[in-house]
Amino acid sequence: MLGCRGSLRLMVVVAGLFLIGLAAGACGAAEQPTATPTRPPVVAATPTTAPTAAPTTVPAVVATPTRAATATPTPAGVQPKYGGVATFAHRADPARWDIMAYSSLNLTLFIGPIWGNGNLTKECREDNFQVCPGLATRWEPNADFTQWTFTVRDGVLWHDGTLLTAEDVKWYIDLTINGVKGPKTRPPSLSAAYLDSVEKVEVVGTNQVRFNLKQSQGLFPTILSVRNLEIMHPRHLMQPQIDKGNVTVAPNEVGYVGMGPFKYEKWDKGSVFQVRRFDRYWEKDKQGRQLPYLDGVNYPIMTEASTIFAAFRAGRLDRTAVGTPYYTTPGQRETLNREFGDKVALRTYPGFGKLMGLNARRAPFNDARVRQAVSLSLDRQSYIDAIENGDGDIVGVWTADSPYANPDYLTWPGWNQKTKEQDRKRAKELLAEAGYPNGFKLKIMTGTQYLNYSEWAQAQLVGLLGQGNVELDVVDWVVFLKRLCDGDFAVANPLDSGVDARFSPEILASGYITTNKCSYIQHDDKKVDALFVAMTRTSDQAERVRLGRELERYLSIESWLAWNIMIERRWVAYRDYVKGWPSPKSSPQSNSDYATTWLDK
Repeated sequence: MLGCRGSLRLMVVVAGLFLIGLAAGACGAAEQPTATPTRPPVVAATPTTAPTAAPTTVPAVVATPTRAATATPTPAGVQPKYGGVATFAHRADPARWDIMAYSSLNLTLFIGPIWGNGNLTKECREDNFQVCPGLATRWEPNADFTQWTFTVRDGVLWHDGTLLTAEDVKWYIDLTINGVKGPKTRPPSLSAAYLDSVEKVEVVGTNQVRFNLKQSQGLFPTILSVRNLEIMHPRHLMQPQIDKGNVTVAPNEVGYVGMGPFKYEKWDKGSVFQVRRFDRYWEKDKQGRQLPYLDGVNYPIMTEASTIFAAFRAGRLDRTAVGTPYYTTPGQRETLNREFGDKVALRTYPGFGKLMGLNARRAPFNDARVRQAVSLSLDRQSYIDAIENGDGDIVGVWTADSPYANPDYLTWPGWNQKTKEQDRKRAKELLAEAGYPNGFKLKIMTGTQYLNYSEWAQAQLVGLLGQGNVELDVVDWVVFLKRLCDGDFAVANPLDSGVDARFSPEILASGYITTNKCSYIQHDDKKVDALFVAMTRTSDQAERVRLGRELERYLSIESWLAWNIMIERRWVAYRDYVKGWPSPKSSPQSNSDYATTWLDK
């Protein structure tokens, strides 16, 4: 019987994994709602051994992209304190309250406290790349890993006192994968492709859920720990609404009832969101003490970065805001270090990558010479300096400290800052060879909230394509998403790629493969698909490295399909008395339940 901690997230074999965000299946960042993806082909590997009960050690050659920070150290003998309400700035109200239809950080940072991070399994707090028990206490596969059976944790209560059952879990998974069919329809979840390998879900006995898979999957439990699969939908409250015809019922319509460490208190739109301790929460700490420690968390809604920083300096906040563009700037960090010293802790958060979208299915970008010309023209460092306040690093497909990254990528044409003048000269020659000696007209599709990104891109391309030839095509987000999935664009503004795990081919694949119609990169080059499949099917790390480097070179400087620009460096300021909270390594929303957080004051 397999239990509980285990399974290396870095090596997870994900069938048809669709990362919520731009480079993962849709458009626009984990910062914004995403389009329903076309499910990519199954990428399955033959499992070797079953996950063990103890976490697997990360191979030395696999590095994380984040400058990882740990929890604020607690001196030996100091015990957590109960009580107190933390005040954490929040950048904006959620536009919607359903993770199945909306994945912005405006919502997802509220999910952990109320609904809990994870699903039957969850990311381990101290190492987000390991898997720990969540709403299941144990799991086991059949002999060929085509069937996984999870034992649902006893005694887990919804906030209204209703007991969680195996039927609840099955109902949620079915709703995620299938939505609602009939006279009125509900689409599948935006995260449905995570579960693309699932053939059928069934309840076994009274407290077990069995997943029957379409193919062998040795690390299936890791899939259930991914963000945006949190169980936000109480069957006993939502099914009656669906039966009445309200098929798109959302969690806020049934009272924000979750199973997390905190329960909903109130939401004053544009002002504050509050959660308070749920005394009957299921989880205990390592010493057997009841979690959470805090009495609650207040999230003042603060839409101006300068206001957030001023409030933090004045002592009215315990944490600055999470998410673009509210991370602390270099100048702000200097001010905090000067004024507060070690009374403020600057925590690193996982950064997202930025890249420009392109449609290589349409002229002129179906010509590799034109794609190459654009890539050669981009001054990637200028984006970091102008848009990100210097907080970032130039990247290719992988993050720089990934073993799959080519050691010499910063010397490549287009990436090499020392050869920018000759690169741009070569770009002009390439355009002439492709039949565009005087450039061509180009519209950059632009989301209304990303004008500064597009203005940078416009300025970069005017010199190549000609004055007056580059225009911004500004549209609202709904139109942006539709046009992206319809392939109705030539170039799209640089945007968060959603890729916070740029060392994992299993996670990265959906942003680049040909079959995802909502990808930011539209193309028909099957070699890209084949390279990703080859990477996920080999268990030889040296071969994975070789293939990863080949893939990066092919996308970046052979096919010129990937106009990657940079990866962010992000910091959030906390008061030094905020203890017991491990900094996230996987995603900005990792560890956001704050169950183990306490205030040393």
